[in-house]
Amino acid sequence: MIDFKDAARYYKGEPQQDKAWEFLQDTVERGVIARFTKLYRDKPECPQCVNKTQLAGIWQCPESLIEDREIDELNECLNRFNITTTLRIRHFLSQTGHESGGGKWKVELSDGWYLEGRTDIGNTQPGDGPLYKGAGYLQLSGRANYQDLADYLSDQRVMEGCQYVADNYPFTSAGHWWLNNKMNALCDTDPSVDQVTLKVNGGYNGLADRKDYYGRATTYIQ
Repeated sequence: MIDFKDAARYYKGEPQQDKAWEFLQDTVERGVIARFTKLYRDKPECPQCVNKTQLAGIWQCPESLIEDREIDELNECLNRFNITTTLRIRHFLSQTGHESGGGKWKVELSDGWYLEGRTDIGNTQPGDGPLYKGAGYLQLSGRANYQDLADYLSDQRVMEGCQYVADNYPFTSAGHWWLNNKMNALCDTDPSVDQVTLKVNGGYNGLADRKDYYGRATTYIQ
């Protein structure tokens, strides 16, 4: 007797496979199919994937320095962008942890003038460089990327600039980048920190520190 999960896993569109699936579709009661469809499509949520103790452990800071609203925004981000498996969460928190200095930096330390005139990221207006410099835990940068986030969230106040994003969407802006760059799919392959870092950074800057964050993430995220 065949296991349905194996049948789905090894489906290749071969004629005999199609015939078997069509037989099943035609003979199973519609109510059963409707229930199966709901179970198959509904993704389980983790209302609180990460708590304050876990984040403080990864960031290496006292819990008292982490506000409740930061934990709420983190978990909203994880659920919104389906960063809900152990590997996905570990890699997300290790990369954002490094990029933000353990949550200390929500806005790029540079004044952003080096981004002035960068039309490749949409900086076409005077002052766009400083206004749309890096913000959030993966350093959202550039008018075009800010506009993309604003449209995705249906919150045009994002276009007020880096401080608004830093105050309201430090994790969410990172999660949006994570989504756009198909990071969940990469994490599902059980990649090395090196592989994830290359995708996030374009190189291996801070690799040792990122590995340290990942090591702590493996301790706190089980």
